[in-house]
Amino acid sequence: MKTTEWLSKKIQDYQRFVMTLLIMSSYLYAGTLISIFEYKTQSYLFLYPIIAIALFMAFLMTLKVKRWKRHLIEN
Repeated sequence: MKTTEWLSKKIQDYQRFVMTLLIMSSYLYAGTLISIFEYKTQSYLFLYPIIAIALFMAFLMTLKVKRWKRHLIEN
């Protein structure tokens, strides 16, 4: 019983962190748009890899959450 409770709490925690990563990525993307259109600088180029890494990590964590949910349903 404790392992299912632990796993369900871990799933909720991962889902919250995925949402945090998505929100952070959207703010960074808004920063790149501001940098491009308002300031007309090239400083936005370093934000694209950070956005890509954050979105990739969110995708991986979502896959992990789906796998854990399947495991909870089986038990």
